[in-house]
Amino acid sequence: MATWLGQERVFRLIPFIMVEGTFLLLLAVPFILTIYISLLKWRASRPFERAYFHGLLNYVRVLGDEDFWWALGRTFYFAGTAVLLELILGFLLAMLVYKQFRGRRFYITIFLIPMMVVPVVAGYNFSMIYIDSGPLNQILSPITEALGINPRIRWLSNPIAAQWAIILADVWQWTSLTFLIFLSGFTALPQQLTNAARVLGASRWQIFWRIHLPLLKPAIVIAVIIRSMEALKLFDLTVLLTFGGPGTSTETIAFYLWRQVWQFNKYSFGAAASVLLLFMFAGLIFYGIHLLIRERAIVQEEHIG
Repeated sequence: MATWLGQERVFRLIPFIMVEGTFLLLLAVPFILTIYISLLKWRASRPFERAYFHGLLNYVRVLGDEDFWWALGRTFYFAGTAVLLELILGFLLAMLVYKQFRGRRFYITIFLIPMMVVPVVAGYNFSMIYIDSGPLNQILSPITEALGINPRIRWLSNPIAAQWAIILADVWQWTSLTFLIFLSGFTALPQQLTNAARVLGASRWQIFWRIHLPLLKPAIVIAVIIRSMEALKLFDLTVLLTFGGPGTSTETIAFYLWRQVWQFNKYSFGAAASVLLLFMFAGLIFYGIHLLIRERAIVQEEHIG
C-alpha cells in the first residue's frame, strides 16, 4: 500500500482527491439539498414526506416579494456605508503606525482589540451605550443642545438613528480588520522606491500618491472583498440592538431570511431566497477577485518594467 501511494502519479492525485472530497462534503451536498428544498412546497409545520414538487414558484414568489428587495437594499446600504468608513479609518490608522516609533506595539494592540470582542458582547455593550439616558447622549448633549436638537437621541427607536447605530457599531468592531490588512500592505512597501523618490526631490504627497497608493491597490481590493463578504451577512447587531425595528427599518437580508424560516416556517421559500442571494453575492465576489488579479498583474508589470 505504501509503495503504491508513493508512486508519483498516485501521490499527485492525493491533494486533488482531498480537496474534491472536502468540497463534496462541505459545499456540494448542502448546496444540492438547498436547491432541492427550494423546488418543493414545504413548511416545517408539516412532515417532510408530505412536501410536494412546486417548481420555480418559490423563486417567483421571492422575486415578487417587496420586503425581500427592501431588505436587500438596506443590506447594501449598511454594508456600503460601514465598509467605506472602515476602509478610510483603517487606512488612516495604518498610516499612523506603520513606521517604527516608541509605543508602536501598544497602539497596534489597542487598535486590534475590537476585532477580538465576541459580537454578542459588542452588541450588548452598544445597547447600553445607545439607551436614551446612556453615555453617548451624555457626551453629545453639549453639541445637540447648542444645535437645538433634543439631547436624548432615541438611537434604537428612531428609524434613521437605529440604522446609524448599527453602522457605527459595525465600524467600531471591524475597522480593526481593515487596519490589519492595510498595516500589512504598508509594511511590505519597498523602501528602495521611497528612498529613490526622495533623492529625486519628490514630496511626501507625491511619494504617497504615485508610489505608495498604486502599490497598496491589491491590499485595498482585498480589504473591500473580505469586509463586503462579511458586511453583507450582517445579522448579530441587528438582532441584539433593534431586532429589525423600529418596524423593518433595520431588517437586513440575513434577518429577513431568519424570520421567513424560523418564525414563519417557510423553509422552501427561505431556500429559494438563499439560492438567489448566493448567485447574487457570488457574482460580486468573483468580480472583486477579478479586480484583485488585475491589480496584482498591473503591479507586477510595473515592477518588471
